[in-house]
Amino acid sequence: MLVGRDHECERLRIVLANAVQGNPGVLVIRGDPGMGKTRLLSAAAESANDLRIIRVDGHEAETDIPYAALSMLLGPLIHGLPRLPGAQATALKAALDLGPAVHGDRLGVAAATLTLLANSADDQPLFIAVDDAHLLDIPSLEALVFSIRRMRAERIAVVLTARYAVDVSPAAERWLAALPEMALNGLDFAAAKQLVANRGALSSTIWEATAGNPLALLDLPTTWSPTLPVEPVHLSRRLVRAYERRMAGLPENTRRAVLLIAVAGSADDAVDDALTQQGLGRWDLEAAEDAGLLVQDTSGVRFRHPLVRSAIYHAAPAGRKRTAHRALAAVYARRRSPGSAERRAFHLAAATSSPDEDIASELAAAARQAAGRQSHVTALALFERAARLSPVGPARAQRLLDAALMSQAAGCPGAAVPLLELALGETDDQQLITTVQQLQCRVQMWCGQPIEARDELLALADRTEITEPVWSARMRSQAALTSANLGDQRLAVEMAGRAARLVQHLPAMARLPVIVIEALTLAIDGASTPARDLLAWCEEHLAEYDPLSIDQLLVVAANAYASVEDSAAARRWLEFAVRMTRSAGGVGLLPFQLSWLASACWRDGDWAAGLAHAHAAVSLTEETGWLTELPHALIVLATFEATLGDAAGCREHAARAVELAAPSGARIFDAYAARALGLLELGEGRPGLAAEHLSTIAEFAYARGMGNPVLFSWAGDLVEAHVRAGQPHRAQHAFDVLGQEAERTGRPTEHAVAARCRGLLYADDEQGHGAFTEALQWHERGRQPFEQARSQLCFGEFLRRHRRPTEARQVLGDALSTFTRLGAKLWAQRTEAELRATGIASRPRREGSTTQLTPQEMQVALVVADGATNVEAAAQLFLSAKTIEFHLSNTYRKLGIRSRAQLVREIFASTSGPLAGNEARDGVSLTAR
Repeated sequence: MLVGRDHECERLRIVLANAVQGNPGVLVIRGDPGMGKTRLLSAAAESANDLRIIRVDGHEAETDIPYAALSMLLGPLIHGLPRLPGAQATALKAALDLGPAVHGDRLGVAAATLTLLANSADDQPLFIAVDDAHLLDIPSLEALVFSIRRMRAERIAVVLTARYAVDVSPAAERWLAALPEMALNGLDFAAAKQLVANRGALSSTIWEATAGNPLALLDLPTTWSPTLPVEPVHLSRRLVRAYERRMAGLPENTRRAVLLIAVAGSADDAVDDALTQQGLGRWDLEAAEDAGLLVQDTSGVRFRHPLVRSAIYHAAPAGRKRTAHRALAAVYARRRSPGSAERRAFHLAAATSSPDEDIASELAAAARQAAGRQSHVTALALFERAARLSPVGPARAQRLLDAALMSQAAGCPGAAVPLLELALGETDDQQLITTVQQLQCRVQMWCGQPIEARDELLALADRTEITEPVWSARMRSQAALTSANLGDQRLAVEMAGRAARLVQHLPAMARLPVIVIEALTLAIDGASTPARDLLAWCEEHLAEYDPLSIDQLLVVAANAYASVEDSAAARRWLEFAVRMTRSAGGVGLLPFQLSWLASACWRDGDWAAGLAHAHAAVSLTEETGWLTELPHALIVLATFEATLGDAAGCREHAARAVELAAPSGARIFDAYAARALGLLELGEGRPGLAAEHLSTIAEFAYARGMGNPVLFSWAGDLVEAHVRAGQPHRAQHAFDVLGQEAERTGRPTEHAVAARCRGLLYADDEQGHGAFTEALQWHERGRQPFEQARSQLCFGEFLRRHRRPTEARQVLGDALSTFTRLGAKLWAQRTEAELRATGIASRPRREGSTTQLTPQEMQVALVVADGATNVEAAAQLFLSAKTIEFHLSNTYRKLGIRSRAQLVREIFASTSGPLAGNEARDGVSLTAR
């Protein structure tokens, strides 16, 4: 019976009961060592009568063994592998060493984990009980948490135990912190007295000294000293000393055998062989069992509490631990079971106290295999261990560099800093030194210091231009891209052009990364014609470029196309990159790709799809650790929310983006946020507040000599805000910038917005009418439906004021149709008000619309409408097939449809791009009053 844990037991009962009913649940039990987390987990398992129980235990000796815990978790379910989609099965087999290594993202394994668990739960509800989850190897923890967060309708309950964040590694805490938790505190005085009732009276002094820790209370001597200190107990140290005393009284063979168990961890299959090899047997464990250190039963050997295991392992002399590790390494050397080679390598490393090239080489080979299947966290750990065991020389320096190179993809860019410092001290090879220094600058960028890193990168490029011009060009090109992202437009153009000149003699594929960045910098600077020429040259080579490359050149190229208003090419390359990445299970790259695809969808008027992509980008950015990309993803989401009328979401996400970007000095995000907030205020009819926000962008642009690039498009909004606020005289400067940009760039939408603003500023009948007519003509070429509808709204207002109601109804009807299709509610309401003023009542014809779908439902609908089966959609979106079915059912209900063919038509209608003329008016009916 558990004492003093009634509330906690009830919460666990609810989690288990819900799972049986198809409502998956998860709970992390948090507490200090000895608080009873393991006992509470065991009690939950004992009461889980209707669920199949899968138990997984974490251990320090296995934290560096990739997928060790996943092997335990999925071992009982491995017969379900044939039912997985092909790509998932291949990825999971590679991770568990059941098949050859494959090229794919590490979270492809997570998707396979989810599918395997979901399929198994169809047969019988599952209870996954994970003890000491903070000690799981990171790839396993990542796969498990990723699966948990994507469960929607599976009959699965997951309960994990873990220590508090202060005692957990940052890498593990990043995953555990995403889950709901329940704190397990010390027992109150009444419960503590009940716990130790058969051991004598419990004084309040002793209860306070142990902080009510159950294990500490039970492990105290039966005769307590009244002089026990009253200061807070350092629990782990006190318990370690207690277990050391217990071990000291055991026979020598028992102590050796217990240490072997501690070193072996959960690998019960290797324990007997290791014991035999050391001349020991299970009988040597009986004294430890009598002492209450461990338990032996039909399920194997386990310690009474994980703390016992940790204490024994850390209390053992270093020489004895190395001997135990060597014994386990010898056992695994004779095995061919899943993971044996990696386990052998790790045990050999732990058994080695001095550099050993053979072992280092073995670890490096395992690291390359992990990198080949995109298991970057594992590869980072293996390369780092290999480097530290390498003798001084070129191989050691290269392995340090290899480890550092893994850090970004592993989501741990900070880990590269000490590795690169070590690498610099290991080599006098000038080329390697340059490589390390260049990577140091990039790490600074990843870690949130883009300005300092950019400047150091340029200084390094200056120093190496004569001796290593190609390296210098690459560094200048990277600095140019960073400058463009920061809004330092002039420097970006200068650096990109200089880099291009340095590589003009190289083959096409070697020049491509530099030329694409040059095209982008020219495009956002307004030099549209030379940018288009460069992109035309790049086009034939882009198809040969790996869409899974960490440089993400296809996204850079797509943004260059977007900046010259070639939306078709931009969407083509972005969608190609996303499609290929999803097919390869490369979820780690998706956040970056999806946020820019969402931005393109916003411009193109595919708002339902774009909003879904934006939400997915934010979610995956947090899940995969690419937090440097989070501010941009949040800004894109805030932009959608601004125009959809979600004021609270817009303000929250814009503020969060600014907050996250502030430590790096990236002021451009202040401007991005101001653009979203300005749009929001314009839509809500508060032009004065809109002008305040948009003036922030103007100041940013003026200070950097920026015009009105596609990255901002602020000037037209600011002109409209001033005019609607009754202060047209304040709009002149922004209007001049807008006109100059239109003439310089030749971008159709730039011309259209400039003409619209001219119509707003000059209310004379002839001038205004001509300006708005010209704006709509330019919009036909630019094909940005939201901007076009805004011009139609302004024109309709103008026509109504000049008593031309028939013409006003025509253009206002077109505007209303577009705003309604997009879901721009506030703008649609304003348009309806104008229509009513002309004597027209508007009534939307269609009730069902993709704008009713949640972002997750829209993501599922898009993939299914593209021809994927439920199983294929689950693989691409890293969900379970049951979750796909759950979202599809909701989608069909909301849209009032019953078949996939109808879904395809609905999705096509909502993402087919801008509509005009009679086609645009199909979405609403106009009825004269």
